[in-house]
Amino acid sequence: MRIPTGGGCGRKGAALILAALTLWSASIGSALFARGEKTVFTSQTLEWDPQFRKDSKIPPITFAPAWTFSEFTAPLMGDPVVVSDRLVAVSRDGDISALASSSGEVLWSARLPAPPASGLSAQGDALYLGLQDGHLMALRAADGGAIWVASLTSPVLFPPRPLEDRLLVATADANLLSLARDTGTIQARRALPGRATTTPEPAPGGLMIGTEHGMLLLLRLGDLSVRWRRYVGQAITAPPLFYRKRVYVASADRSLRCLRARSGRLLWSVNTGATCTIRPFALGPWLYLLSYDNDIYVLRAKNGHLMTRVRLGHRLEGEPARTAEHLFVAPFTEASLVGLSLPGLATAGSYGLQIPGEWFTTSPVILGRRLAIGYGRTEGRILALDVEEKAPETKPDSPRTP
Repeated sequence: MRIPTGGGCGRKGAALILAALTLWSASIGSALFARGEKTVFTSQTLEWDPQFRKDSKIPPITFAPAWTFSEFTAPLMGDPVVVSDRLVAVSRDGDISALASSSGEVLWSARLPAPPASGLSAQGDALYLGLQDGHLMALRAADGGAIWVASLTSPVLFPPRPLEDRLLVATADANLLSLARDTGTIQARRALPGRATTTPEPAPGGLMIGTEHGMLLLLRLGDLSVRWRRYVGQAITAPPLFYRKRVYVASADRSLRCLRARSGRLLWSVNTGATCTIRPFALGPWLYLLSYDNDIYVLRAKNGHLMTRVRLGHRLEGEPARTAEHLFVAPFTEASLVGLSLPGLATAGSYGLQIPGEWFTTSPVILGRRLAIGYGRTEGRILALDVEEKAPETKPDSPRTP
């Protein structure tokens, strides 16, 4: 294209052409910059998959109270854990009790030497928890007796994570410790680039952990050496998930990133309406993400395409319980437990707490054929619920014509 150079009209024409070229280049640059983003709000339509919709045939469910435990004088710390035929829970002021799954009867109870810094975790017949005075304890699930006590440099941030023969703990002084699970002896230590914001999560041959400064690390389990690290720019808000050679991680910029597990290279990202603090989970080709915007997003794990987006009543910040056919969630402050069918998340049933001013304060846990869940804002209580499928409705026989 020839640009005239003589006269006022020529100068005006050149200016107009230059402005047009500037706008065109800016639009192209914006398009290239935005091409890698798959926002679920403006550019993605729901995908249709008949296999994803097959849960419409799953029958509805009902909830019926089986027993209630209400002897804690302080709210629960963390979620109850299931060990064999018992449910074990700890209160914020340091009481711990094991309850019979069948009846809620107290099998044993004890007083911890200091208030807990985290909730419980369990592996085999052992229970693990950290105390506010910096100690880490292993207890026998059978009677609550101490197996070992380890002294740490700082209190733990999350329930200890058993992985193979190790126990992984992230501490408040920005360290990750690996202890021998049977003795509590510290085997390895890794200084983290900022405080951990997630529990250590398993990956083949190692573990993953995220930090408040936006760093995701893949570490070797033995010596906690770094295999790779990925800076995502914002604090990591939910435990990462390793699935089918990929890593999925949520961050404070309200996005979910899919990374190649071998290198940490970004494959795709999607935006959500709010922060996600619950670890994603996968079911076949689908990825489930629970968000503070009250929604559950279901994406294709391969490419991040949106399958469905289900709205619940309040924000989702507690781990769900999952069976082969149902997902159970307790939205924060909603005072209800909701059962959703899998994979498509149709509502199968719900249970309302019906206690003014109270709501569920823990995640639901599977207790055999029951669910157990904690509640109580000033006192710790546990409710066990029988979950039954509704009998199919039968239509009355039509009158015969003589």
